[in-house]
Amino acid sequence: MLKELGTIHTGSTPKTNDESLFGGDYPFVTPGDLDSSKPIEFTSRTLTEAGLKTSDLLPKDSILVCCIGSLGKIGIAGRPLVTNQQINAVVFDQKQVDPRYGLLACRRLKSQLETMAPATTVPIVNKSRFSELKIPVPPLSEQRRIAAILDQAETLRTQRRTALALLDTLTQSIFLDMFGDPVTNPMKWKQLRIEEIGKVITGNTPSRANSSFYGNDVEWIKSDNINTPNYYLTKSSEGLSLAGKAVARTVPALSILVTCIAGSPDCIGNAAMTDREVSFNQQINALVTKNADPHFVYAQMMVGKRLIQQASTKGMKGMVSKSRFEQIVFIAPPLPLQQTFATRIQAIEALKSTHRIALAQLDALFASLQHRAFSGTL
Repeated sequence: MLKELGTIHTGSTPKTNDESLFGGDYPFVTPGDLDSSKPIEFTSRTLTEAGLKTSDLLPKDSILVCCIGSLGKIGIAGRPLVTNQQINAVVFDQKQVDPRYGLLACRRLKSQLETMAPATTVPIVNKSRFSELKIPVPPLSEQRRIAAILDQAETLRTQRRTALALLDTLTQSIFLDMFGDPVTNPMKWKQLRIEEIGKVITGNTPSRANSSFYGNDVEWIKSDNINTPNYYLTKSSEGLSLAGKAVARTVPALSILVTCIAGSPDCIGNAAMTDREVSFNQQINALVTKNADPHFVYAQMMVGKRLIQQASTKGMKGMVSKSRFEQIVFIAPPLPLQQTFATRIQAIEALKSTHRIALAQLDALFASLQHRAFSGTL
């Protein structure tokens, strides 16, 4: 059990209205700061010496586990720090547990924490129950070998994620370099309304009362398939039959689907390209381009998302009607220049696809190594 391997600490929060307790040299960690990929050394909020009196000062290499709210979210202290009451910390006896191994072992406790938490609005696992959770404890030399192997695999995963993130920023950089900010149009390109660029179609929902409308003949896209980092739509979990397709609205490949009704204004303007024929619901407006390159228009939506959000209603929920969407003004450089941009972007997307496949393979490898490591077969 964890309590047999070290000391368990539960944090606390100083009085937030006492300014003398905040602004010092000691990181004050909350669940939002937890990150298992790197040691925690800096946080947005810190405590003074006076603030330390309200919570235990945890040493470097303490394992921090969220036990209220985001159960199982985890991190490791990169320097002495304190935590709030949502976090239980394990200070391992390093004669029994190597800290890096301890982090990997505790990361596997998430499912147990979720199972033991009572069915309340905010899931909670108290210090007593947390301290009784068990991890396997092979000899220290074996722990270090396991940690080294898994760290190498994790490093490769991190490198792939970093490469994908850099490629994402490259698309935006190329657009801004070639065309400037579409919101301010500093290069004074010709401008067109979206209704002049192509045809706008608003989706719908075939009657749920008629079960024959639903099937597997065509995907029925929702905002969840758009609100992702993927260039193309993710596969829908629900589809329509041929009868449903007849009463739905569909668009061909290379159409652009845009979230125009959402529970959060931040989701307004999220977009994705189609690489196949799809149908879609009424929260989405689709643009089938006619007088512009679709890849260029899609990139403009990504870079100039504010253009769409500015057309939204200002309520708690965002909404851009078809008529308002059609009136949004986009820049319209010469078509050959748009096509040059599109060629570059498609090359980047092909490279990103290769990285995603490699990352998926690394994720599977890591999961296999982790299973073998903690089952004693690595």
